[in-house]
Amino acid sequence: MKPLSDPTPRCVRRPDSILALVPDRASSASSRRPVGRPRLDGETSNGSPRDAIITAATKLFGEKGYAQTTMSDIARAVGLQQPSLYYWFRRKELILQATLVVNRTPLEFIGRIGAGSGSPALKLYRLLRYDTYQLCLSPIDFNEIERIAENQPEDFVDFWTDYTRLHEWVVVLVTAGIDEQELIAVDPDETATELLCFDEALQKRYRYQDRHQAGTKNPFVHESRTAAEWAERVATLSLRALLHRPADIKRLQKQAAQVDDLA
Repeated sequence: MKPLSDPTPRCVRRPDSILALVPDRASSASSRRPVGRPRLDGETSNGSPRDAIITAATKLFGEKGYAQTTMSDIARAVGLQQPSLYYWFRRKELILQATLVVNRTPLEFIGRIGAGSGSPALKLYRLLRYDTYQLCLSPIDFNEIERIAENQPEDFVDFWTDYTRLHEWVVVLVTAGIDEQELIAVDPDETATELLCFDEALQKRYRYQDRHQAGTKNPFVHESRTAAEWAERVATLSLRALLHRPADIKRLQKQAAQVDDLA
């Protein structure tokens, strides 16, 4: 399979091919802290007050929600006076940015799978499955983060840059799949938007599924699934709808299961 070409989206310095997706993370990590989808654990390691604040805030955002968590809550959880908290972070939004991964984790993932073997359809399947899985297990609801980023774009420039970057790589994979006649002819840009929206919606269904089980007060009842099972369904439904031969989805499922363990 020939290397996939890079469409060079706006605002992002791009590599020459999908095989070198994240070329400058190490050199740029010390100078900027780009934001994206959260890590699974939200943990930090060096024991500084700043890191303790980030760790405590991540836990509180997951338990109470971002909007319901106050600066007082965070200060109390860390054992700091509020003036000391404001020394490290002037606003709650800055703490939220610090709880997010240095780059959206699927960008790191596709950097690894891009250099490996497999068709564009397989790589797209693996990416969608992994992205949904990460979103489900994140301590923070991605939809809540996005609402804040929509209202304060100047504070979340890196968030939107990373989002653009992931979107453009989905475009690359869809385009390559069409070129290799694996996928049906669709608009790659619109399809990328729809695929990522599907991921983001499903994490909410996973997050609140306990409220929709038989015996609860909610009249909308649905089956409870693990994060891995939701991720599998998202990738399967998405790719089966795009494949020239829908029956090929079973082959993609088996191939992905051999290299990615989401259990």
